[in-house]
Amino acid sequence: MAQSSIRSTLLMPALFAALALAACGGASSQPGAASKAETAPAAETAATGPLDVKSTDMVLGSADAPVTIVEYASLTCPGCANFHETIFPAIKEKFVDTGKVRFVFREFPTAPVEFSLIGSVMARCAADKGGSEAYFLIASSLFKTQREWIYGDDPKAELLKIAAQTGMDEAAFDACLRRQELVDGINAETKIATDTLNVTGTPTFFLDGEKMTARSPAEFQSAIEAALAKKGA
Repeated sequence: MAQSSIRSTLLMPALFAALALAACGGASSQPGAASKAETAPAAETAATGPLDVKSTDMVLGSADAPVTIVEYASLTCPGCANFHETIFPAIKEKFVDTGKVRFVFREFPTAPVEFSLIGSVMARCAADKGGSEAYFLIASSLFKTQREWIYGDDPKAELLKIAAQTGMDEAAFDACLRRQELVDGINAETKIATDTLNVTGTPTFFLDGEKMTARSPAEFQSAIEAALAKKGA
């Protein structure tokens, strides 16, 4: 499948709507720019702060963990892929799996925005049946194979291989990409991140409500240990 024909063969109505938002200036083709849905689902945003954990969030770790990390990431972002492949596994093993850190992943689509949305929607469909574990399984595979499913000759075939890991066949995949409410939810959260948290690119991390500047494995570990020490954990 040639890249020039991807929209006619892969993108479904919900994602055409997302592309329409981009064409109207709501999202940019530049990395780090956010889509701008105008209406957020009231039930998910009422009476909560922008970094409060919501029922729609994808979360790893105990709800009782003393420290919370919120990551804004895009499945098409090379820097995000690098973090999840080279840094996050050690953080998960040492801090998340031991109940010290609650890790919250939020989508922030970046170029190519339509592909970022496809990946996020697919992962959320997997989560409907398999929970956060299924979501992160899909996300991890998407990060590892970015070049194949974004720039390969047959992106849909590559995506179907990944979707199959959680039992999603082609019919379920096609139905998934028609789910406008998932696109709307992602766009709404992106707008909140842009407007209230000044998130401008990915990956962006917040550690207990404070934006992190850490980038190396040692810096992440040091920042987390300092936050735990403040909590007496």
